[in-house]
Amino acid sequence: PEVLVIAIVSKSVMPMRVPTGQVFSNKLDIFATASYSDQAVLSSSLHQLWAITYGSTLEARVAYTPSYVFETFPFPETTAETERMGRLLHGERRDVMLRRGLGLTRLYNLVNDPAVRDDVDVDRIREIHAELDRAVLAAYEWQDIAGTHGFHSFRQMERFTVDDAARVEILDRLLLCNRERFEQLASASTDRVARRPQHVLFE
Repeated sequence: PEVLVIAIVSKSVMPMRVPTGQVFSNKLDIFATASYSDQAVLSSSLHQLWAITYGSTLEARVAYTPSYVFETFPFPETTAETERMGRLLHGERRDVMLRRGLGLTRLYNLVNDPAVRDDVDVDRIREIHAELDRAVLAAYEWQDIAGTHGFHSFRQMERFTVDDAARVEILDRLLLCNRERFEQLASASTDRVARRPQHVLFE
């Protein structure tokens, strides 16, 4: 009944849950999943950093290319906490957007603006994102990455995310996960030509 969508070109790189039974714009990437855990992972700083790194950028916007971003991203196992955080983000963000008449882009313009202070709704969304990131890191068993959330710039884009040291460590570990999964697929393949593993960064 529902799917997750991300605008192909956006500043927020943030998925939304929308009902099916409609014709979707060709400016959207559609993910055929209703999983709240998937929504949490796709909404995390980990996935955003991956998209900014391996997608393409247009000024302060990211062009989300599924073949380079989604299909290469090494998802963690679903946990009860990632499921809970996906539901929490969806519910509270929806309430804020409806109450204040904001779309996704306008909301995250506020969330990612360091000049916006003492706004109860914006502070709450930031708080949820920090908690969500911790849940996703725990799903990878990377609780040792003690990133501090704040306003940080990466590739000329400032946003509310983890600090620079955590960003470097996260990207290094995600890249290692990508390589390990490729090697597992390659070793499991009985016919490398006919069953060549796809959607990896390493060959």
